[in-house]
Amino acid sequence: MKNRRKFIRNVGLLTGGLYCLKFSSVLANETTRQSTIKLKNPLVDSPGMSDPHVLVEGDYCYVFTGYDIGFGVPDWIMPAWRIYRTSDFQSWEHVGTISPEDNFMGKGNTNCWAGDIVKRNGKYYWYFSNHNKTAGVMVASKPEGPYVDATGKPLVDSFDPSIFVDDDNTPYIIYGHHTYKIARLKDSMIELDEEPKEIVINRTTHFPDTDKNSLHKHNGIYYLSCSGYYATSRNLYGPYETKGLVGEGFGLDTGYAHGDFFQWKDDWYHVWCKYKDRSVDRIRDCFIAPVSYDENGLMSDDLSQIDRKYK
Repeated sequence: MKNRRKFIRNVGLLTGGLYCLKFSSVLANETTRQSTIKLKNPLVDSPGMSDPHVLVEGDYCYVFTGYDIGFGVPDWIMPAWRIYRTSDFQSWEHVGTISPEDNFMGKGNTNCWAGDIVKRNGKYYWYFSNHNKTAGVMVASKPEGPYVDATGKPLVDSFDPSIFVDDDNTPYIIYGHHTYKIARLKDSMIELDEEPKEIVINRTTHFPDTDKNSLHKHNGIYYLSCSGYYATSRNLYGPYETKGLVGEGFGLDTGYAHGDFFQWKDDWYHVWCKYKDRSVDRIRDCFIAPVSYDENGLMSDDLSQIDRKYK
């Protein structure tokens, strides 16, 4: 009996030791996996990439961006939108172009301002800005297009739209300048399903009074952002309380770092744009950084993979 108890004890110790060894190995592999994720910054080598918004499709991330060409001109000259794709955050392939010729803006238009992309019912909807006037919607059967005008007319009478789909699969559009508005979309994605409502932002810390918002949700908290600044709420319609910056430098601490927050393979990322020299022209580059959330729901970007020369 004594030898039997000793045998059982030894087996237990051995099993526990193997479990601890296996658990340690899992933790080591997880740490290694996270530490070996390398991000390329800026996303592409040629300048002129702006206003990025991301669509995650399986193992791929598609980034939909504006296209700046007005070198040496102190104005936004943007003749189209571009679509890039990656599977590793190292190489971004240009896989498509969306032209204003294919929507109500018309051929030769150079006012292709910011937009957002969403997948719904097996189709892809691109919400775009016509300068600072209106926003419309285009549709395609593949992420890279071709995209065609879904309505032939503006969807809302303001610009820089973002699309958010809540946990219950209900889609919303958020848009505006100075004051953001939100409205539920019909399942068709090309009509509003309610009168737009103003989003109240309680500015206890600085929050830009500019365009191009982004809205996402993490652990039950809604995050409304503009550039590197953000505000949070437990209610989609607000009010939102400002929380400060996700990080300093790299254009984040201005009102012009239009961007997006997204999740890919269980990790969160922030992608945004930065002017090369806004005093000279409106040419931009796009950057990406991992995002973390603390126990209080506060966000921060890990900017360690971006060369300080871009700060």
